[in-house]
Amino acid sequence: MMAIPDGYVPVVAFGFCPPSGIFLQLGLYLFDIVNDLVQISTFLLHRDWWFAGVLSFFILLSLALTIPKMSEDSDLQRFDPLGEARLCLARGVPTVAWERMLACERNIEAPSTGLIGPYGASLLQLTPLQAASCLYGLCTSAKAMAEGRLHVEVVNGTDTGGPQALKAVRPVKATALFAWYFAAFTAELAAFAVASATLHPIITLPGYLLGAVANGVATWWSGSMDFLDTVALSCVMVAFAMAGDQAKSFLKNKATKTEASGPGFIPAIVLLIRFISWAALCFLDLPQGLVPLGSLGRPMGFPVLREKFLEPATVCWEALACFTSRFWIFVEPEANATSTSWTEEVGFGDCTWPTTGELSSASTIFNTCLLLFAVVLVPLHMCIVVGMLLFNPIYACGADNLNLKEEVEAKQREIDAFAARNEQAAGQPVKLGFLADQVTTTPCDVSPQGCRTT
Repeated sequence: MMAIPDGYVPVVAFGFCPPSGIFLQLGLYLFDIVNDLVQISTFLLHRDWWFAGVLSFFILLSLALTIPKMSEDSDLQRFDPLGEARLCLARGVPTVAWERMLACERNIEAPSTGLIGPYGASLLQLTPLQAASCLYGLCTSAKAMAEGRLHVEVVNGTDTGGPQALKAVRPVKATALFAWYFAAFTAELAAFAVASATLHPIITLPGYLLGAVANGVATWWSGSMDFLDTVALSCVMVAFAMAGDQAKSFLKNKATKTEASGPGFIPAIVLLIRFISWAALCFLDLPQGLVPLGSLGRPMGFPVLREKFLEPATVCWEALACFTSRFWIFVEPEANATSTSWTEEVGFGDCTWPTTGELSSASTIFNTCLLLFAVVLVPLHMCIVVGMLLFNPIYACGADNLNLKEEVEAKQREIDAFAARNEQAAGQPVKLGFLADQVTTTPCDVSPQGCRTT
């Protein structure tokens, strides 16, 4: 291993504090696929064919893009995640093929399963395993989307930079930005589930369509005539519609065919309007739904919110108070001629697992978690967005940050040189992870370069 660039943390096999490493990342990637299969089986067991079919479609689409693209980019010339992880470990820097694999998950699989899974699960009677699977899926989807957002912000804001370079030159800010994105996407997924279960997806989904249009308007504002491409990209990559394509925190977008360096305040304002509108609509009383047509004629509004979320949250709080106030441990020593043993007994008095209405205990807890995420994280996210609009000209107006851009690009060159030396020492062909001429040609080509276009 050659001399490590200052501030850069090279790829390692395993890390213990915090848990990390390329093999742990691979294990979580594979476990996430298994968890997706568990969610699909949950919908199949409840005969919800539509939810199972849509989840299956996006998972298969992600794999259909991942396998050939990874095979094409890999020095191994095949789809071999374990072999690719070993290459990353040898060079100390993630390979292009590895980043391609993660990009497909972050931009296609994670947003789709994160939106559909929790919403569909909130309508079902879940077992503890199913509830845990759906809750884990929401959190891992939010984490993957946050990683993808951080990746896109750096790659689309520099000529040759990557997220590793930003973490090397601004470690604290990069960590804080990732934490915000993780909380923001958790809030988005939970709020969508709560609002869609209370109302209907046909009411909530236009909020993301409006976000895509806002990205196009910001592109047009910058003087670019490619605003329709921006709208199309935001419809395919729904995370762009959620967070705002131009609303970047450290580095403004470079002008490309699908993205432009327009002001971020336009998509940011639409983001605030979306949350406020969802919250206001949830307090309406629509006992007959929207129109007498299929699921559009079911009850909607505050009575549904109370039944599916507020009452479960109330009984969960009462159960938690009971468990914490009546928890006891009794220990009794038992001795004989040769030894002494201890008999322990744990109890919670007459406390029981929370249930309400037709919901099982697992569904009651799951719906309460969704409501908790939405109630806590959405206001926090909105406050941060308002703060960024007021105090961060990069986020609000697309201002330049040339010093940071040059620092990130310089650090990325050091990281690329570090990887090249390691590959040469290991006798591998040199294939740098971030080259300026590696671009994409279509919005749907999810590359580690963050959908750059010529």
